[in-house]
Amino acid sequence: MKKSTPQAAQSGSGAKPGSAAKPKSPPKPASAAPTPSAGPAVAARPQSIVIAVRLMYAGAAVTAIGLVISVIAAATGLDSLRASHPHATLATLHRYQNGFITGAILYGLIEIAAWLVVARANRAGARWARIVATVLFAIGTLNVAAPFFGHITFGNIAYSAVIWLISLAVIVYLWQRSSSEYYASRSVPRATAAERAQGSSSRRRR
Repeated sequence: MKKSTPQAAQSGSGAKPGSAAKPKSPPKPASAAPTPSAGPAVAARPQSIVIAVRLMYAGAAVTAIGLVISVIAAATGLDSLRASHPHATLATLHRYQNGFITGAILYGLIEIAAWLVVARANRAGARWARIVATVLFAIGTLNVAAPFFGHITFGNIAYSAVIWLISLAVIVYLWQRSSSEYYASRSVPRATAAERAQGSSSRRRR
């Protein structure tokens, strides 16, 4: 009988006793991607809002033109100041003139900024902007009579009339039904976003 050599014994043993392959763990089911909850649809910007915003930009442009005219009139109106203040010295007249120019610039810049800020806010659908525009229109209506209590000129009356007509058209477009629906649609997503944030925070606490 032939003795089995150590090499044959080693070749006969194909695998070691503890070297069995471990069974693979079953694949984990893929987690479904969270679908964002669809909130209420935001209405598109209606034509009434678009026209109102354009009119407000036009009001800002007209105000800028009026500002330039007012500054030029104040800078070249030294003779009018001398006629209205015959006993004032030249230095006093120059102080009055500089005061009129500074006041015209400040008032004009504030009015232009009000046009632009209210226009952008109404374009974004802020309800407070429509209320502010209405209040400013009411104040502007009272100011229309201001030129009749001072030095009446055709330029003052024409400028006040143009600004008032632009403001009136803006208010008419802002209070149309389509505009009201647009403001309502813009205020809804903010509430739903706050509710989602509260819901996510409560889930994290759990």
